[in-house]
Formats: sequence, C-alpha cells, structure tokens
Amino acid sequence: MLRRVRLRRRRPEFSTCAANVQVGFGRVALFWRIWAAVSLVNALVLSVFVALAALQFASINATLVGERLVVLAGRTVAPFATSARLGLPLSAVRNAPALLERARQTDEDIVALHVFDAEGRIVHSTASPAPVAIATDVAAARSAAGGAPWYRETTDGFICGVDVAAADGSSAGGILIVYPGRGNLTQVRSMIAELLEGAFVALLAAAALGTLILRIGLAGAIRYFKAIDTACGDFERGAWRRAAGHEWATPDRDRATLSDQLWSAAGRYRATGKSLAAARRESE
Repeated sequence: MLRRVRLRRRRPEFSTCAANVQVGFGRVALFWRIWAAVSLVNALVLSVFVALAALQFASINATLVGERLVVLAGRTVAPFATSARLGLPLSAVRNAPALLERARQTDEDIVALHVFDAEGRIVHSTASPAPVAIATDVAAARSAAGGAPWYRETTDGFICGVDVAAADGSSAGGILIVYPGRGNLTQVRSMIAELLEGAFVALLAAAALGTLILRIGLAGAIRYFKAIDTACGDFERGAWRRAAGHEWATPDRDRATLSDQLWSAAGRYRATGKSLAAARRESE
C-alpha cells in the first residue's frame, strides 16, 4: 500500500515531460494559428474583392459593347431614315444589302444585321437564310424603349436596335444588330485571371508582412511561453537528479522562482499523499 502511494506521489514530478512538450508546442502553435487566421481573413477579403471587381468589369464592358452597337446602328440607319422621310417603305431601299454588309464589316464579330418594317417583318438582312420576323423578346425590348435606341444582353450575346421614323413621326421599322457574347466573356475571363494573379501576389505579400508583424507583436508572449518551457525542463531535470541524490540549481532567478513554485507544489502533493496514506492506515 505504501509503495503504491509513493509511486503515485512521484508521477507528477516525472510527467512534466508531456507538459514540457505541450508548452513548447503551444508556444509554436500560438504564432502559426494567429498567422493562419490572419491569412485566412486576407484571403476572404481578396476573394470578395476579386468577385466584386469581376462583376463590375463585366457590367462596364457590357455597357460599352451595347453603346458601341447603338452608335453603329445609328450610323447604319441614316440612309433608311432618309427613304422613310420621303414616304418610301424600307423594303424599297435598293442598295440596302450593300449598306448592311459595309456596316457588318466594321466589326467581324457581328452575327447579323436586319432591317424590319413597322410590323416587325424582316425585309433586308446579312444573314442567310434571313429570319421571317424579329423575335418576341426583340419586339418587347423595342416596345419598352419607346422609340429610343436600345440594347440588351442575352444568353447568347447582345441585341441592339434603332427605330426608323416615318414622315408622320410614326415608326417605319428599324435596324437590329445581333452580336455574340464570346468576346465579352473572353475579356471578363482575362480580367478575372489578372485579378486572381494580383490577389495571389497581394496575399503572399500580406502573409510575409503579417509574419514580420506577428513576430514583433507576439515577441513578449513567445518569450513568456519559452520561459515556462525552460522552467518546466529545468524542473524535470532537477526532479530526476534529486531522485538520484544530486542537487540541481537553476541559473536564472526567474526560472528559479518558477522552479521553486513547482517544487513547492510537488512537496505539498507529497505531504498530502503521506496524510492520505496515514489516514488510510488508521482506517484499516
């Protein structure tokens, strides 16, 4: 019974190796956990920035494409507007195919240009075969514009239209431009790639700068953990040397103070063990 009590009293003195390892690991993990948290926040902020910047660029680029198509449609509509003001139908413009082809050659990406009358029937087109009439969504967008130039982004690209006014002020028809969206998508993807590259470089720079700042800012806490680690190591070595009958002196006063506290706690533990052993013997 006494031997079992003695072994249990020695266990805290010689189990400080695990505590020593845990303190040392905690000293290292404290820094890297904070660094990882800061880096994660930086990555999230940069990700949000890239997403918002990409959306903004896509919106601006789509607006620029639409406005450019409106300008092109406005230039193309001039000869047809002259004929409409003279009371001629748009289908009567003889050189209409040549006018539309010349406008199409200003941008090789243009899919088609259509000239439609007041009822929406297509009377001239660069497409072959040409559609019979404008689509329902085109008619709805034209009606919503109220006679003003308009453009709209679709799943396939862009459509743009300009109405042709007749002599009495009513609509004699209009010009429709169909434009693909692959160019806009390519530019958006290119911008996203550039933003990601810049964000990655910024993240690396922030991680390096964060490492330096945390090293300086956590220097006191790291020294504190290091002092505890060293004191626990001294206490463990002293416990083994005293168990072997040798004395052990700690060279540092601060370490000695902590070591004395550890030895005092160990002594109280031993005294408590003796008291419990004595009480147990009396109870038996």
